[in-house]
Parts: sequence; structure tokens; C-alpha cells
Amino acid sequence: MRKITAGMLVVLLLIFALPMLMLFAASFFQGDLIAFLKGETDFLEASWQRYVTMLDNEELLLQLWNSVRITLSTLALQLPLSVLGGLFLARSSIRGMGFIRVLLLLLLLLPFQSIMVPVFKMSRWLNMYDTQLAVILMQAFSPLGPLIAWLLIRAIPGEHWEAALLDCKSQLTIFCRAIMPQLLPGLAVLTLLCFAEAWNLVELPLILLPDTELRPASLMLNDIRSGSNQYAEGVLYALPILILYGATGFALRKEDSAIM
Repeated sequence: MRKITAGMLVVLLLIFALPMLMLFAASFFQGDLIAFLKGETDFLEASWQRYVTMLDNEELLLQLWNSVRITLSTLALQLPLSVLGGLFLARSSIRGMGFIRVLLLLLLLLPFQSIMVPVFKMSRWLNMYDTQLAVILMQAFSPLGPLIAWLLIRAIPGEHWEAALLDCKSQLTIFCRAIMPQLLPGLAVLTLLCFAEAWNLVELPLILLPDTELRPASLMLNDIRSGSNQYAEGVLYALPILILYGATGFALRKEDSAIM
């Protein structure tokens, strides 16, 4: 029974991974691998030419740099704000805290299309329209980070706070020295999620960045035409998330091994 279950899980994983595997394989061939497998063409030749041509594409390299700048700037703001927001949601005793948490959850579930016009008008009013700062600020204040940080902090037993209070009365010192080390694995996953969300932005830059030279690569890949190096460009665009995912998983496994 276990072998059957494991086999079914492997098949499901392969199905989910199939688009990425096809993308990676097709990037190393001249000709259309998918059309070749369907029998629509007989031309297929192993080659690095897609990557060589891609690296000569100055527009792609510029937009990749825009993606890096927007994503890293967003993380530099979003992660501290998320931790502070989660700490406030978890430890504050003011009235209406439950309403604030529900409001943040509703904002997280709200489709961007419903707030697209207010976001556009607010960016024009603040003179930030057609600047990357508008995209960075909108993404940095996403409710995803505070809600995840709140769940992480909430999972820490109250006894840990009380024990730390015996040595220090400063809540900030207690949090940094006693609580933060316990949050590091969860914060690593939070960083991965926030990075992926900022790296894959489409709607925000599409509305707030009419200047194509300021747009991230996610919009360029979304507008690829037939005959371009879309396979190699897709692999290059996916690499940062895959590398960060692998690094996060390795760090978590290493920490688990150290604890055991």
C-alpha cells in the first residue's frame, strides 16, 4: 500500500513539474521541442544558441535588473514591516485587534482589479506615478507579511515571554534575544514567499509603470511573441526563485539536523 501511495505521489509531482521540465529541456534546442514531440516538425538540434542570443538582448537584461532592484528594495522594507506588524497583531491588547486582523485578511483576499483605480489615482496624487518607488511601496505594505509573522509569533508559547521577562523588562530586547531566534525558520519561508510575490509582479507595474524601460522582466516575458528565445528567457527568469528555494530548504534541513 505504501509503494502504491508513493508511486501516485511521484506521478502527481511529475505532472506538476512537467511545464518546468519542458521549459528547461526546450531551452537547449534549436527548433520547437513541443512541436517536434507533437510531430508537427522534423527540425530539432541541440544548441546553446538560445542562451547566447538571449545574453545579447539589452532590453531583457535591463528589465531583469529592474526586477532585481524592485524585488530587493521591496524586501528591505517588507520584511521589517512584516515582523513589526506581526508583533503588534500578536502582542497588542488594544480593543478591535480582531477587527484589524480580519481587515488585513480581507485585503489579502481582495482582487487587485477592485482597487486598481484607487491605486492609480493615489499614485498620481502623490506624484509617484511612473516611478518604481510606487510599485515598491505598494508591495512592501502587502498584508501577506504581517499575517504570516503574526501566525509565527502567535505559535510561540506565552511561557517563553514570561521567562524572558525575569531577565529583562524591555519588550524589544526580549523579542530580539529570546523570540527572534525561534522565528528564523518561519522568517526564511516568509522571505521566500515575499520574494516570489515581488519577483512575479504583473498587475502593479502594468498599471503604475507606463515607461517600458522601468518595467520588470515579468511583463516582458508576459508579452513574448512566437520565434523569440522565450524558453531560455523563462529559465533565466525562474532561476532566482529556484536558487532561493533550494537555499532555504538546505538551511532548514541543516538547522533541523543541528537540533536533533
